[in-house]
Amino acid sequence: MTQNNTNDATMSDEDLQDLVASTDTGGRNPSNEQVVKLMAWVALAWSIFQVWIASPFPFAVGWGIFSSGDARSIHLAFALFLAFLAYPAFKSSPRRRVPLLDWCLAGVGALCALYPLIADSAFIDSIFGIRLSNRPSDPNQYDIFVSVIGIIMLLEATRRALGPPLMTIAIIFLCYTFFGPHAPELIAWKGSSFGGTMDHQWLFSEGVFGIALGVSTDLVFLFVLFGALLDRAGAGNYFIKVAFSLMGHFRGGPAKAAVVASGMTGLISGSSIANVVTTGTFTIPMMKRVGFSAEKAGAVEVASSVNGQIMPPVMGAAAFLMVEYVNIPYFEVVKHAFLPAIISYIALVYIVHLEAMKLNMQGLTREGPQKPLKWVLVSWAMTLLPIIALCGGLFYLSEAYQILQTMEARLAAVIAVMAVQFGIFSTFKKKASEETYAKNISVGAMVLGNLIVGAFGLFFAVDILESLVSDTLFPWVISLFLLVAYLILARYSSGYPDLVMDDPNSPVLSLPEVAPTVKSGLHFLLPVVLLIWCLMIERKSPGLSAFYAAALMIFILLTQRYVFAYFRGEGTMGKLKQGVNELIEGMIAGARNMIGIGIATAAAGIIVGAVSQTGVGLKLAALVEFLSMGHIILILLWTAILSLILGMGLPTTANYIVVSSLLAPVIVSLGQQNGLIVPLIAVHMFVFYFGIMADVTPPVGLASFAAAAVSGGDPIRTGFVAFFYSLRTALLPFLFIFNTDLLLMDVTIMEGIIVFFVATAAMLIFTAGTQGYFITKSKIWESAALILVAFTLFRPGFWLDYVVPPYDDRPGSEFAQIMGNAQVNDELRILADGQNDVGDPVTLTMIVKVAEGETGLDRIENYGLELLVNDKGETFVDGIGFDSAAEKVGFDYDQVIVDVGVPMDRPPRQLFYIPALMLLGFIVVWQRRRHAKGTQNAQA
Repeated sequence: MTQNNTNDATMSDEDLQDLVASTDTGGRNPSNEQVVKLMAWVALAWSIFQVWIASPFPFAVGWGIFSSGDARSIHLAFALFLAFLAYPAFKSSPRRRVPLLDWCLAGVGALCALYPLIADSAFIDSIFGIRLSNRPSDPNQYDIFVSVIGIIMLLEATRRALGPPLMTIAIIFLCYTFFGPHAPELIAWKGSSFGGTMDHQWLFSEGVFGIALGVSTDLVFLFVLFGALLDRAGAGNYFIKVAFSLMGHFRGGPAKAAVVASGMTGLISGSSIANVVTTGTFTIPMMKRVGFSAEKAGAVEVASSVNGQIMPPVMGAAAFLMVEYVNIPYFEVVKHAFLPAIISYIALVYIVHLEAMKLNMQGLTREGPQKPLKWVLVSWAMTLLPIIALCGGLFYLSEAYQILQTMEARLAAVIAVMAVQFGIFSTFKKKASEETYAKNISVGAMVLGNLIVGAFGLFFAVDILESLVSDTLFPWVISLFLLVAYLILARYSSGYPDLVMDDPNSPVLSLPEVAPTVKSGLHFLLPVVLLIWCLMIERKSPGLSAFYAAALMIFILLTQRYVFAYFRGEGTMGKLKQGVNELIEGMIAGARNMIGIGIATAAAGIIVGAVSQTGVGLKLAALVEFLSMGHIILILLWTAILSLILGMGLPTTANYIVVSSLLAPVIVSLGQQNGLIVPLIAVHMFVFYFGIMADVTPPVGLASFAAAAVSGGDPIRTGFVAFFYSLRTALLPFLFIFNTDLLLMDVTIMEGIIVFFVATAAMLIFTAGTQGYFITKSKIWESAALILVAFTLFRPGFWLDYVVPPYDDRPGSEFAQIMGNAQVNDELRILADGQNDVGDPVTLTMIVKVAEGETGLDRIENYGLELLVNDKGETFVDGIGFDSAAEKVGFDYDQVIVDVGVPMDRPPRQLFYIPALMLLGFIVVWQRRRHAKGTQNAQA
């Protein structure tokens, strides 16, 4: 086992907690107990308010119903009040007390946030005789004054909570709004009055109180609270221990376990920095202990923690924003985001494996006899089984329900699931008698397998139950069912000792056993299952789904201490009180975690408001088009670079709001002008991925600085190594722009499974190519060949387009004739000359799906187009149906149709897999021979 010298410049646990606090929850810790209690009570009130407005209770009792605008005002008021109390103004500002100025700023900020609610209330109307909603776009002097003060308060709170970057960007956009008419011609705009700008930014739902803050209010808070409650209950430590028990014995085991643990923690965490410190304090010292340098250990943790932000269902709150911006159901967002995130994590595990092979590392030892090879394979299979099962089936579960419409089919499905579970149990019980290690692995595998298979059976069983009981009775029956399930799981888990948080600085001599570790916290999975059920099967709103999951988590926090003590035969005195205290602590922690997110979404609203008011997005598109000279790859590269720059120093939520508002329209418009039709969700995923990469990229990669603080390594070097490890994440956005199969768009179940295996293999090959190590150290030409193989597997259509063009180009005058000869639902590519929003000539590319109709003209009309032929014989657009398919794809008046592309019969693009796999086989044989020769020489 290799042992590197470690750097002693690591931070203490107290310093690390202060780092997280100063970044996520506020670095001030007043010594005055009354002030601490006040802050805690305000945070608790915020959590209670958010749970209340997310619940169905206000509508049931007819009281406490808040409009969306009112809820946003209250949400921001809480965030501003706590931000000024929790975050010191400067590094030299007092940490142990709250200065009088901060108390004043907190009160003024909260009142300004509440002003839109107060000014539009019936009470104010009764005094002054006018409401805010009765004077749209006509603010009075009080409105303007409060708006100015409110924006100043928000910018200062942003500086304190998130640092200068977001505040600086917001100020730049405000300055552009005011001074835009005097800017250079390339970026100039007509301008707006001071009052008009304040009205747009503060008083109505265009700027600060826009979509971003609405998503934070309605959705993000509940998910952050859910994660905080899970962590307070012990689920965070449970996820880490499970990951180490499963992965720790492999080569570079602690690093692989760090990847898996960070992935699981990322499911419930909205902060990459908190993720780094939470798992990193445990994983980084162990990675260094088995041979990783301080920089590489920190880089692995950074890469895996930042990847947690692309992992559904939360995605650093970006998933909920995508629902609003892309206007598709939440289920679809998660479906599209899941496969790239899983592939990226698998590739990161492989990177760790390659690093371990380079250094000839060994895994940590497991208690009991050593494992034979066949049980190593079983362990790997059982570790990957949940991933494969989820990729192959979870997101098609609702489609499978369409097949199981009859009661007989559902009963048959339940019986089949029970049979499979019995088979799993019998097989592993028989195998477990062979040897001790086998028993350990088999029981863990049986638990995981039964959880997966049993989940499907549970879904079917509940579906049957829903069809048998009335709508009024069903929620009570489900509540009883959840209570029974919780008690059964708690009874089962109470037979195993609680998982204790290990000291990261103490030596780890052995790994926890798989079976007891997995079984000790099975009840933590129940709220997660409920969340998935509500989101994926019941298709409830994300807010209501999070409420149900959080409500169950609240019940578990209240009762788990008492229930476990009861089942263990221990004293139950004071256990319920302990549960109440832990619940209050969890709700306070959830609110504290939301301060930065609430401030970030509000501040990002200033940028969104400026973009919508000034139209600067068109100017940015012109800049990118100028720099890229019309080449689509250069367009994507420049967009990626701008996303990295704009995302520097921003938290995930604000990061996505900024880059999506500015750069997503750039790809859509320029892509359409250059022959690339990209689905909007793919565009938003592209800019989101590169915005997230800014957390890694030096010199402002905050997660890299946090990891370096834990490891004692150099933060800049850590950032560069983490960026190199994250190349596979940077590759994915380019791939799913050109190959939307990776986003599971318009693919069947079998196609989705094939895409998963092919894309995973391609990503692993790409990883080996960029790491310079496959079976042995690669030569330069071997690395290049591996990257070429990976590219071919990812996008075989690229080579096919050179062999057989995808379209046969016909003149626009034949459009009607081609439509008449085509089959219904065939896709034609149309090139049309027109003008952009500023009157410059452009050529647009549109994909037209052939509509129903007897003749070509009928089909064109049914599609929503009216065409005319001018004196020159040109076919141009004379009319467009409202909300028609033609309008949605980009047709506009007076566009001239210059080219119609008819799809050509082509061989399947997968044929190019054959030469790619042949080249891969040649590299495998070549490297195996070189590796064998090197081994023989070493032995000699």
